[in-house]
Amino acid sequence: MKKLNSVWMLPALFAMLVAIGCSQETTRKDVASAQDKLQKERQQTQETIQDAKHDVADAQQNAQQRTAAKPVTPDQPTNDQQKVADAQADATHKIAKQKEQEREAAGNLKDTQANFQMTQERDAYVKEIDQKLADTDKQIDALKGMASNAEGANKDAINRQVEILKTQRDMAQKALNDLKSAELANWKNHQEHVQVALRDLDNSMKNIK
Repeated sequence: MKKLNSVWMLPALFAMLVAIGCSQETTRKDVASAQDKLQKERQQTQETIQDAKHDVADAQQNAQQRTAAKPVTPDQPTNDQQKVADAQADATHKIAKQKEQEREAAGNLKDTQANFQMTQERDAYVKEIDQKLADTDKQIDALKGMASNAEGANKDAINRQVEILKTQRDMAQKALNDLKSAELANWKNHQEHVQVALRDLDNSMKNIK
């Protein structure tokens, strides 16, 4: 029977864990990785340029050596010139391709840094709201304690206040969970829902007598 209960609780536990954590985040490690990638691409660009220069120089040297070693015929200079031209074209293609990879790495670093900034802003906001909800829970518990010591109409009034606060607190938590599960780029679109729920909650707290 205990085994069946444990299995039945797994989906609920998984849902709770998903609700607690944020769906997307970019870390300092991600930024460092993007920076390292860009550095490697820049180094590769320099190496590609040097290799390309060597390849063209080798083709030019080979052409000169063949020209010097053999009598010049009408077609010989054309063949050598074509090989040099091919080497130059190949070098230009390799350099252009590598520079494109470097630009992509630079763009990725820029995006990663922006996402890291958004992650920090969102997580700071979530931490702030989590603390407010935790403080609300303490106040609700205090009211429950008051209700347990009250009697009659006074007890009923306090219990009604508790139920209102619990409902509004749950609405604020739901809004916050929606924010956490949103795409990182869209998290601020959910802030207003959280703020509205918190304002309702704060107003109810101020009306407690």
